[in-house]
Amino acid sequence: MQKPFHNLARAVIIKNNKILLAKAIGTTNTFLPGGHIEFGESAKDALERELTEELGIKPKVGKLLGLVEHKWEKQDILHCEINQVFEVESDELDSNDFPVSRESHITFFWSKADKLDANNLQPYPFRDLLKGYLNGINDVWWESTLKTEIDVFNKN
Repeated sequence: MQKPFHNLARAVIIKNNKILLAKAIGTTNTFLPGGHIEFGESAKDALERELTEELGIKPKVGKLLGLVEHKWEKQDILHCEINQVFEVESDELDSNDFPVSRESHITFFWSKADKLDANNLQPYPFRDLLKGYLNGINDVWWESTLKTEIDVFNKN
């Protein structure tokens, strides 16, 4: 039986109170930029690599904001992930432009915090964590969906 596990590094990039989100083409959910951490790679190094590959930028990865554990089903197979989330800055991104993706399966766009629900940001704990972060709450993040039922947005 397959038990896919994903160890991910994610970026919180904010410009003019807008948050950069990514979307895989053909899906209904969005996610924070970043991706898989390769075996033996640090989370910060993975995030720098992923953002360079996806957006062609040289990011400044800052402090760790925290972790979010999450689960979802794909084709009746349960997937679990840990998202390590970092503050990231880049002078190469402008919140008035749509960032150009260097990967054909992903698009990027800027979202206001009050649109995170409408944009179906996953894992969904990020929605409240980001709203709090924008309102000056600096607590270390730790949230988990592992003990909750999988909703329709996390099944396909």
